[in-house]
Amino acid sequence: MIRKTFILLIILFLTQVLNTEETFSQNLYNSELSFNKRVSENEFKGVKNNFEYDYLAKKYTGKNYLNFYYNLNGRKTEQSDITENSASTLPIAIGVISFLYLLNPIVLFENDKISGGITKEVSLGFGDFGQHRFSGEYSYLFRQDLSSNFRLAYKYDFLLKSGIRPSNFLQGTPVLSVGAGYFTNFSNHGYFPELSFGYSIRNHKLLFYPNIKIRYTYVKNGSAISDISAGIVLGFANPFIDMKIRRDD
Repeated sequence: MIRKTFILLIILFLTQVLNTEETFSQNLYNSELSFNKRVSENEFKGVKNNFEYDYLAKKYTGKNYLNFYYNLNGRKTEQSDITENSASTLPIAIGVISFLYLLNPIVLFENDKISGGITKEVSLGFGDFGQHRFSGEYSYLFRQDLSSNFRLAYKYDFLLKSGIRPSNFLQGTPVLSVGAGYFTNFSNHGYFPELSFGYSIRNHKLLFYPNIKIRYTYVKNGSAISDISAGIVLGFANPFIDMKIRRDD
């Protein structure tokens, strides 16, 4: 029963991720249409002349339309209200990101019991974008016995954005990662495969990788463990290799 519930949670999460991405794209498109319509109906009647009206229409009907908060007469528009509401959520977003960065939540299913805890992973990568990664992860569980888990693993990141190239600047891409490694709770040991999905921001030296991760751990002389966790992986890449990347793109 626990295993079926675990699999169902994973399916529901991936479905929600896909639906959220689709909804965001639709809302962005519809917002642009709405703004274009307001411009075409001469929403900004207070502008001083046709030159200023044309300037606003051409500059803010594309993807940068959210940057338009005030017209040339200083009157607030609907976009300024949206911006103010977004700004009010910034401290909450920073708090959530800080928590996920420092303390990543983890849930374990072991021997028909559920345990919660916190975990943290750091990795060292190799390759153009550090796609080949060796990682270490420590987990602390909120229970009396066997509360500390440690893992060493090899992982490979599939960069899902096409056309991405090594650069001096950070680049973002969806990532699907697969891996396997060694597990110990300092009493028993075992081995595990894992799968994670997220959105990484990286170049050839640094990695910030918010993701959700699932694993199944075979424990020798112990109960098998299934776990799911979410958080931000911090990584470094190519510490002893000069990639000789000098482009400014």
